[in-house]
Amino acid sequence: MRGAFAALRDGFSLPARPPWSYGVLCGTAVALPLGVGALAGAPHVGAIVALGAYYTAFGDTYGQPYGERAKTLFRAVPLVMLGFWVGAVLALSPWVAVAGIGLVAAMGAQWKVIGTPPVLAAISGFYAGLPPGLGPALQMGLGGVLFCALALALWPLRRLHPLKRALSEAAAAMADMLDGLAVPEEEWTELREEGSRALEAATTAIAAFNSSEESDRSPDRYADTLARIFHESVALRSLRAQTIEAGVEQQGLDEAVGKLSRALRESAEQESVVAVPGALAAVADFAERVAALRGQASPVQMALLGQVRRCMDRIAVAVRSVALRSSEGVRVPARLPQLTWRTPSFEGGIAHAARVGVAVAVSMALLVNVHDHFGRWMVFTVLIGLRPTYGDTFDRVVLRVAGTIVGSTAAAFLLAAVPGQGTLVAVVWIFATLGFALREVSYAYWSTFATPLALMLMDFSIQLNWNAAGARVALTVAGGVLAVLAARLLWPRGEAGKVCDLVVDLLREHARMVRTLVDRDLDRLPDRTEAAGQAAEKLSESLDTLEKEPGGQAPEELRQAVTDARRLRDDTILLAAVMRGAPEGTDATVAILDAVADRMEAVAEAVRQDKAPPEADELDAGLADMASRVDTLVEEAEGGQATSVRRELRHAVAAHPALRTLTADALRLTDDVTR
Repeated sequence: MRGAFAALRDGFSLPARPPWSYGVLCGTAVALPLGVGALAGAPHVGAIVALGAYYTAFGDTYGQPYGERAKTLFRAVPLVMLGFWVGAVLALSPWVAVAGIGLVAAMGAQWKVIGTPPVLAAISGFYAGLPPGLGPALQMGLGGVLFCALALALWPLRRLHPLKRALSEAAAAMADMLDGLAVPEEEWTELREEGSRALEAATTAIAAFNSSEESDRSPDRYADTLARIFHESVALRSLRAQTIEAGVEQQGLDEAVGKLSRALRESAEQESVVAVPGALAAVADFAERVAALRGQASPVQMALLGQVRRCMDRIAVAVRSVALRSSEGVRVPARLPQLTWRTPSFEGGIAHAARVGVAVAVSMALLVNVHDHFGRWMVFTVLIGLRPTYGDTFDRVVLRVAGTIVGSTAAAFLLAAVPGQGTLVAVVWIFATLGFALREVSYAYWSTFATPLALMLMDFSIQLNWNAAGARVALTVAGGVLAVLAARLLWPRGEAGKVCDLVVDLLREHARMVRTLVDRDLDRLPDRTEAAGQAAEKLSESLDTLEKEPGGQAPEELRQAVTDARRLRDDTILLAAVMRGAPEGTDATVAILDAVADRMEAVAEAVRQDKAPPEADELDAGLADMASRVDTLVEEAEGGQATSVRRELRHAVAAHPALRTLTADALRLTDDVTR
């Protein structure tokens, strides 16, 4: 019961502003054919056309670039038509339909290129009671074409809008990271993860366009510059903490960072470069203050301030580049969408697809003799409520049942107060507008409006009175119970077997990341860091899935391993910032980094073979040598030695604590995964 209340509380929250304009578009696409059919004296035809628009909108990917949406919609329309026709044909033999629609449901769950809308159309075709001709299927296709026309009408005018929005949000996330350099660790972790997600979303949006990296206005270069700000912000936070620990006054650092953040945010929100000169002046002023401390601060303090200044310079250059590109606009050649047929699997894999197919077939079999308007609601709930995990299925069913009760009651009340087809069309428009707008931010609200909406479209000629609403609520509850039972009884466990391989991938990707420092291949570090972060994210998602399985519990040590892996990535980013510009042949960190990478690779192999991990004594010896070298450099610098000594000291002073932290995090990571 506590889990149900938690699901309701979280489900009916609004974490973001709904896209109301998109809701109006969907509401118009669904209600328009319904109203035209009613005026023309053909309400059934209008309802089928509206249902086609509804199913096509159901499969739309709002917020994606128009080319990606076009590919999705152009595939969805014929699949929805085919699904409806298949369902109508199978209605001639109900027991054959049990297996046939179950198979279609399994295919929709397994292959994203098919998805849910064609399966819903097949179920609707089965229960529609219409002859298996092409007429109704073509009418449903007409509704899909209507929605496509409305959804893509602004494509020529707003072609780059999704891309610009993704880049703008990524730039704003980088500004948030700069503003949060001094916040506590927990808040910083959240800002860092939001920044990482924003960069990933921008990269995904860019991939949908035919951009050229050779152009200075290419979105690829824009994203690369933002990634540079991300890495330098991570490094600057650590360097800033080191300067505070060393007793160094900030000397205008926070002021300069604040102006850089404001310039970046202004470029993202207003496409302006007005604040950039002031930010660059603040960075230059900080550099002058650092230079004025020469002879007053200790060699260690000057070395740390020198690293901070270099990091600030790189951020300033990147912020200037972002602002200029924002003001000039990105340049992406126009192209038509390429309709490629790909079959990526859903997250649940074959087991989930089989579970969906069996559960839908069972629900069809239970209602095979109830071949009328009511039976479909139980099947719909099973199809839509069944998720890859038991926990997600339970939450989805709770929200769908609650939404159905609230939405059906509200719709029945409205139609009882003002009966008539005109009122029905108005209610459909309102529910479609609210439902599709809120779908982007809340499944609970989507269920509240979408369930009675589908009910009214499928049963256009039937009054949605209290008895009809009650019957559909009861069938929705029954379908929810069946979905929960299927998730609980049909292959509910299986994630535990994947965890070992994911741990091995985590260790190996982080070892490869550290090797980029060993090889001084710093230009490849962003890609290696991203790959390591994705490995950690996959392990974290697997642990989340494990906890949603019946009786499942994610080991706390592996949760800690994900946290330690994130810290290890930050340590590596800091070391990369320190190593940039360091003279060749003076880098005393290579041996330690090599040993860290070797250690993680050896532990990965031990985890894969289920053996005891090797010892790591050489790491302590390497850190001791590094500390000794730092002391020697300090003495030489204090004795007025050459510039090359001070240059090496600047590197070693910042690298030594970062190496110490990196080694400790790496050892904690390997220890966590071997407990």
